[in-house]
Amino acid sequence: MRADEITPASDASLLLADKPEIRVILAAPRGFCAGVRRAIDAVRDALAKHGAPVFVRRAIVHNLEVVRSLEAEGAIFVEELDEIPPGAVVVFSAHGVAPAIAADARRRDLTAYDAVCPLVAKVHREVERHQRHGRQIILIGHKGHPEIEGTLGHVSSVGAHVVNSLQEVEALPVGRDEPAAYAVQTTYSVDDAHAIVEALRERFADLEGPASSDICYATTNRQAAVREVAIRSDAIIVVGEHFSSNACRLAEVAGAHCGEVQLVAGPDDIDWECLPASGVIGITAAASTPESSVQAILSALAGRYRISVEQTGSEKETTVFKRMALA
Repeated sequence: MRADEITPASDASLLLADKPEIRVILAAPRGFCAGVRRAIDAVRDALAKHGAPVFVRRAIVHNLEVVRSLEAEGAIFVEELDEIPPGAVVVFSAHGVAPAIAADARRRDLTAYDAVCPLVAKVHREVERHQRHGRQIILIGHKGHPEIEGTLGHVSSVGAHVVNSLQEVEALPVGRDEPAAYAVQTTYSVDDAHAIVEALRERFADLEGPASSDICYATTNRQAAVREVAIRSDAIIVVGEHFSSNACRLAEVAGAHCGEVQLVAGPDDIDWECLPASGVIGITAAASTPESSVQAILSALAGRYRISVEQTGSEKETTVFKRMALA
């Protein structure tokens, strides 16, 4: 058959045959959690009620696609409240803020809505209770993360300390017999938190912790799901931002079970040379990552491979938070 006799359908078949074959396993659950949905809805509800612009202090969630989408709808993201004109509307991010930030908003005559995740607010209530009982507060998490910074702002009358390793537990400037309490960043590694809590229990004679895990259901479920997929995969793609704590933890968990892990925000970030020529590629997405980002990754893979896609995992998330009431 001459080249000019090849039909479009035949041409497409030949192109498909030239592609290597890859099986893709999608982890479930993945992507948006209830707290992220609630925070995004809060910005959109504020825009619907007040009109544009609505200001948002810091990234509402740690995902640039989400931020850009809300900017297109009329949201303006700022770092601090002094960038907002008096009398304007501001939404606080899902990561939570210190009470001093809310007080500053009132002084500036701002209409403020707090889109804090209810599970982060639970941690705030815990540390406030421990503070009232005079306990030293130990936060297990990442120094400088917005959630940790917000939680620290709820502690004023006792010492507060942030630890992220067993070595930092040993170096705590707190007496072994002093009453202490711990709380955990909601997006922290489940395995790392367990190890640090055990070290705290060995160190302190009088230690209190949360009645139930501070690590949120979405973090726990996604880490368990990616662990299952990573064991079966030749490479893992975690879809999320490098500045997202829960995305980084997913990559760490995957890396413990799979030798090739990439954390990417979108198709342009993929290092194609590091992906296998055949076998299995697992994909998951951080709790702040929209499903559209996952679909973009799948489309990019389909452009280079013949792919078959399956979804694994049976953990169905039924948690739903009420939309924030706008006064």
